[in-house]
This record gives sequence, C-alpha cells and structure tokens, in this order.
Amino acid sequence: MRLRRASVTIIFFMLLYGCTSSSVVKPNFEYASTNLGVYNSGLLNVGQLFIWDTRANSLTRLDEVPFPSEPTSRTSPTTLIASNISSVSFGAEVDAAVKASATVAIRDNVSIQVQNGSREEYRYTIGLLSNEINRKKSAGEDVDTSWLLNRAAQKDSGLRYVLVRGLVTSDKAELMAKNTSSGGLSLIVPGGKGGSVKVDLSKESLASCTGQRSPCFLSFQVLTAYYNAKGNYDFEPVRGVANSQIADLMKTL
Repeated sequence: MRLRRASVTIIFFMLLYGCTSSSVVKPNFEYASTNLGVYNSGLLNVGQLFIWDTRANSLTRLDEVPFPSEPTSRTSPTTLIASNISSVSFGAEVDAAVKASATVAIRDNVSIQVQNGSREEYRYTIGLLSNEINRKKSAGEDVDTSWLLNRAAQKDSGLRYVLVRGLVTSDKAELMAKNTSSGGLSLIVPGGKGGSVKVDLSKESLASCTGQRSPCFLSFQVLTAYYNAKGNYDFEPVRGVANSQIADLMKTL
C-alpha cells in the first residue's frame, strides 16, 4: 500500500513539474542574414577574401585585399531597419520542430534597428583583387598555392571566391520585436505535444555593432576564377547566391 502511494505521489509531482515548467530557447544571431546584409559578428572588414569549396560546402578565410580608404559610394546616416532575419541558430538540444517555429517567428516579428546607419559600397573589386595577386607575386609570394588559384581556375573546379565588398556602418543596433509576450522581448511559439516555448531575445545585445561607425552588416561578392586570353587569372561574378547561403557558410569558420 505504501509503495502504491509513493508511486502515485511521484507521478503527481512529475505531472505538476510538466505543467508548470516553461521551456525557453535563446537564439544566436551570429552571422544572421537580413535585408541589410549579413550581421558582422566577426568584425570583418571590406576586402576580406574567402575561398568556398562548393562541393564540401566549406569556407576558408584567406587574406584581406587592400581596399581604398574611402568607399565608391556612401549614403547619409539615418535610421535603418534590418528585417527578414534568417540563418539564426539554436543550441543542439533544441528540437527541430521548435527551431522551425522559432525561425519563422523571428523572421515575421523581429527586426534590428540601426542608428546612424550608412551603406558603403566599393566598385572595381575585380581590379583590386587582380592588383593584390600581382603585388604578391612581385613580392615572391606563392599566391597560386595560398589562394588555390591554379585549382580554382580549372574548369568545373567547384571553388569560388567570396569577397566582402560593402558594409552598413552604424553607431548602435538594437533588436526590436512585435507580437511579443507580455510586453517583454520574447516570443511564444508552438512546442511539442501541444505545449509552447518561449523564445528569449533579451540576452542578445548585438555587441559587435556598438560604437561610432561600427561595421554592422556585410555585403558580399561571389566570384569564379578563370584564365583570360593572356593566360592571366581573371574573375567573373557569380549571380544568384543568397545572403542566407553565405550567412550559413560564415558560421562554419
């Protein structure tokens, strides 16, 4: 009889714990994709070059190509809104269904307000890249090997170059959310077995975007290498690569 009562008591507390405990997930906005570009978690600069192995879907950081001190164009500082946020990551312990629900909720309800934001873009990037290759060769550097140029220029190599070609600079960036829970910076999304999960946004400080003219968001150019008519390395842009695809690659660094 005592064993039965003890079992009932244990079951009661298990049910009580299941009913009263709340499940909370905290998203990671590292290299998140937005309509303003990819969030610059690593404080990268314009000219930073990567090589992308499209077959292994891996990204390797190379050198920083020298860019002019001033961009080709710069917009006047104003308040900007980064919306359509995607490529947000969660801990491995978070259920796939919860991740999917939270991802949609963030995309539809969360934005990043950028104060004194300016877009800075650089043109003639292929010329800048070629100049750096020539400079390295003149200095005796084996850039063919270090940048995998010879391999990348072969037909169907599967290697592409990714170059940071623009920035959105800002003094500060803050998360904003609509349809939040009880006025706090959080969202409630469906959980497993009819329950719900709280998406806690309050701990995300976007610390890498604080300070005058901080490089908050990145724009990229994807390039394919080839040998031109003179037998020199040359490059042409690759169209149709989504920001979110680059953002996901950046997380693998």
